[in-house]
Amino acid sequence: MKGKIKDLLNIYGVEGYVITTNKTMQIKIPSKYKTQNTKKQFRDLYKNITEEKERSGNIIEVYLEDVMVTIFINGSTIMMVLSKKGTNQAILRMTGKLVIAGLAKAKGK
Repeated sequence: MKGKIKDLLNIYGVEGYVITTNKTMQIKIPSKYKTQNTKKQFRDLYKNITEEKERSGNIIEVYLEDVMVTIFINGSTIMMVLSKKGTNQAILRMTGKLVIAGLAKAKGK
């Protein structure tokens, strides 16, 4: 496993992801979660997370009724992964950390 987005999507229960930086946003989520203001909601979430100066960690988990959002933070790059509640969270966290580190490394080149 090299920490590619493909590896992340191969984890059972992972349904999609959103990668956000201060200027760009890539949304790959199922249509059942998309609404007219999906991009605005993710942009607002990005702003709220990046405005916070003191954070105790780099992973945030949000439990909703039918989906779980795991947020990985690395500087100004944030990756939000949508998954079912039965997803193996240890594998998701490990793979997510590898992916976000790879994204930050690629951004730095």
